[in-house]
Amino acid sequence: MITPYFDSLFDDFGIWQHADGEKPLPEHGYALDDATRGLLICLALGRSQQSNTLFNYILQSRKGDEFYGFYNAERKPIQFPASEDAKGQVAWAMGYASSLNFKKIQAQHIIGSLRQSLLSLQSVRGLAYALLGAIYYDRTLALALQRSLAGRFHNLKDAWFWPENVMTYANGIIPYALLRYALVFGDKPSEQLGRKILTFIEKQCVHERLRGPIGYEGWYKQGDPKAADDGQQAIDVTYMIFAWMCAWQLSHNKNDLRYPTLWMLWFEGENIANRKMYEQKTLKAFDGIHLNNPNHHKQGVNYHSGAESNICFLLARYLITAQSTL
Repeated sequence: MITPYFDSLFDDFGIWQHADGEKPLPEHGYALDDATRGLLICLALGRSQQSNTLFNYILQSRKGDEFYGFYNAERKPIQFPASEDAKGQVAWAMGYASSLNFKKIQAQHIIGSLRQSLLSLQSVRGLAYALLGAIYYDRTLALALQRSLAGRFHNLKDAWFWPENVMTYANGIIPYALLRYALVFGDKPSEQLGRKILTFIEKQCVHERLRGPIGYEGWYKQGDPKAADDGQQAIDVTYMIFAWMCAWQLSHNKNDLRYPTLWMLWFEGENIANRKMYEQKTLKAFDGIHLNNPNHHKQGVNYHSGAESNICFLLARYLITAQSTL
């Protein structure tokens, strides 16, 4: 896969967080979230130099059992500690790296040393990310995290099968983690729970609207007539592709395999802006859909092209092509 625009977001320290669609915007610095997700796609594509850069960035971000969330353009760490989501993503990236024998000893050491910290995570998404990493490293740790994550769904009513009063971003990572656990360890209850959650999310994403992510201009509060359309981002599309692809790996039902393709069509222009969300020649992905801000976004699309949207787009393409998960 040739990715000239994605490659342009790197320097020898990390991957720039934001870009204007033509060049990086150094004033916004670097983000730990981007380094962790970026390491996943770089490893999957066999990009050793970029993988080294991002692995080293993660190492440098660490301070005790915590991490710095960002570095500025002068390569000075800022925002400590990083979010629980970012910490969970570190575990996922390190687990995947160790599975490929990429700096395996260092990667496993990081997960092992974070064990107690991961078990105390309160963020539901942080738990999901951490579980995805633990699956590669330690079945006992993975079981503890799976039980903690599954416990968030105990005693919920089917009408609002969600552990929060508002559905926000990256929702698909939660059922994906449970389904991935089921795939690796043959755990039927985890598969059933993961599918139930995934089906609930899917239903909200198509209820009285074109299939697409829940927009951050309003999100989706319990009791709302439908999810917000404005402010859709690539990360949510990609995580739904992860989850449905894993559902298919478990069921071998061709109907499940339809859904990753249906979600991928969001990038191809089957979205509320009716616009492709990437540039064909360079595979440059755009940051999102913003219908209500015409002064800054042409034809409903934010043509800025930062690290998150580009990483997520490449992950989505990889999953569709490989018909696999990681």
